[in-house]
Amino acid sequence: MRLSENEIQDILSKEIPKWKYDGKYIIRDIETKNFKETMMVINLIAGISEAHFHHPDIEFGYKRIKVKLMTHSENAITHKDIELAKDIERFLRMFEERGGGK
Repeated sequence: MRLSENEIQDILSKEIPKWKYDGKYIIRDIETKNFKETMMVINLIAGISEAHFHHPDIEFGYKRIKVKLMTHSENAITHKDIELAKDIERFLRMFEERGGGK
């Protein structure tokens, strides 16, 4: 089910504040230490996404990653996107606590 812009903003601000809504996608920018770390994070995000049967658009460069979520079949943000974002965020918190990222 599609979420309204107000619902999206409310969830992001209260539950996953590092994610932003651009009117189409919910987006998380990630900084890494180097290209090797970038690729490791992307591969782990891919595994989390496979477990959800839901897949993000990912853009990346040497020390940066942009994860973009939107349910393509709905052309909107749905609970699928929110749940995947929460799991990605749990991984990223653990990763950062152990010295990963910038």
